[in-house]
Amino acid sequence: MMKHKTSLLVSTLLLTQFSAVNAADQPDAETLVGNYYGGIHGAYMKADNDRLDPSDNQFTRSGGIGVELGYRLSAPVELRLSYTRFAAELHEGDNIQGINKYSLDALYFPTEQNIYVLGGVNAFDFDTDTEAAVNAGLGYRQYFTDQFAGYLEGKANYQFEDKHTDAIAQVGLVYFFDTNEKVVAVKPEPAPYVAPAPVVVDTDKDGVVDGVDQCPATPTTDKVDEVGCTVFEQERLSYRLAVNFDNNKAVVKPEYYSELSDVAAFLKQYPHVDITVDGYTSVLGKASYNQQLSEKRAVAVANLLTSEYGIASSRVTPVGHGETNLIDSSNTAEAHKMNRRIEININETRKVAVER
Repeated sequence: MMKHKTSLLVSTLLLTQFSAVNAADQPDAETLVGNYYGGIHGAYMKADNDRLDPSDNQFTRSGGIGVELGYRLSAPVELRLSYTRFAAELHEGDNIQGINKYSLDALYFPTEQNIYVLGGVNAFDFDTDTEAAVNAGLGYRQYFTDQFAGYLEGKANYQFEDKHTDAIAQVGLVYFFDTNEKVVAVKPEPAPYVAPAPVVVDTDKDGVVDGVDQCPATPTTDKVDEVGCTVFEQERLSYRLAVNFDNNKAVVKPEYYSELSDVAAFLKQYPHVDITVDGYTSVLGKASYNQQLSEKRAVAVANLLTSEYGIASSRVTPVGHGETNLIDSSNTAEAHKMNRRIEININETRKVAVER
């Protein structure tokens, strides 16, 4: 019993230290809710010393492999069903060909990150009998991508009938199947303007009849539009900047500082120009959360322009658009990376009449 408790304590300390280094490498827990995952694992079991009793199943340790199926019930809670086939190392007595272990566990992530506690019920199926047991333990999950992860856990199993306490260490790989794809609505294009049928009178001789002409005294040298008003060309002063963000982050990376400095220089050169900072997210996660995250990203860039580069806050308006206006609507990691962004689009125009 003391050896089992010591092994679990060592596993706990190792998992805690590993978590401190790697806790940031994981997707937002909300994006996993409602998804199933499958996995494989290897396990090592150190049996209770009382199992050496000649009247009981006599083995000291065993190794095994297995499979599992899980479901993310909420941001902090998962359910997991698993099967493990152990090959026991015999001590003496009857020949045990193998041990089947069936488990139903609940996993709880207290901070919705990598560390979790677990508890559940299981059954050990020996050749000659079946033992019911409960287990409790601690685990650590490391995400390699938003859907693929590995884990390490240690747990103790308490068997009711003979009061055995066995210790198990388990490592495995899991893959989340994304079942939460979102459909992005496409707004219809506005219908084109259709001018009314022409009438006979055209007082200013611009080709648009008086009943339609909204500018009845346009110069004869000017080109006019369908309602008889002068058509202007726009001379544009333009600048565009896109800043991408890490998953579930609203921190501007230093690699964009020089480009923000260029935006500030442009604004100082044209002091009458105001700008809007537009923030966006990918479609991962809830729409309400993505709306808040997009606003945080826009505010982060606006604050840099005002606090670090001296642009008046009245000239910079941050706006969050959530998961709308996707650059790439495909459900891939690269598409999600492109869509996690802010955009600054500056267009200053001057009207020049087009000659007829």
